[in-house]
Amino acid sequence: MKFELKHTFDAPVDAVMDAMSDPAFPEFMKSHMKLMSDIKPIDRKEEGGRLSWRLRCVPVPMIKKVGPKEVPPEALAFVQESTIDRAGKRITFKNVAEHPKVLKHLENSGSFSFRDVGGRTERLISGELKVTNLPFLLKPLGAIAERLIYSNAEDLLNEEAKVFGEFLKTRGKPAA
Repeated sequence: MKFELKHTFDAPVDAVMDAMSDPAFPEFMKSHMKLMSDIKPIDRKEEGGRLSWRLRCVPVPMIKKVGPKEVPPEALAFVQESTIDRAGKRITFKNVAEHPKVLKHLENSGSFSFRDVGGRTERLISGELKVTNLPFLLKPLGAIAERLIYSNAEDLLNEEAKVFGEFLKTRGKPAA
């Protein structure tokens, strides 16, 4: 399924893009998000004017049990791979599941694009989330699973936007 989600921030586009790529942002998110149990930077590379980074993210489980079996938080862990294109006002991302069973069946990628709206910044997240490689008889459940996963991802992204707005307010201010 394809998706789009918009957020607006009270800062110019360049300030928003700088804050999103700030190495301090993952730790801020980790300490302020309720829907994410862990966020750890894996690596960060700047080559030829391109900045890319990878974060290991562990969301709070949206499904606690499947039948009698508990779903551990680590089963939902994924690595977010991001690259920023400052000139194009865009960040591309790909979320790669760590658990082999999830990796086999879930694909998620897209982009964040930024535009000025009267001195503020509109951030449009667009992408695609696909449940794939299901056995023939389970294929009809793929669309249902996509909607369920996106519903939870939307909650997570809306919380991230709220936390990011708070992070933006802290930037450029002297430490207390």
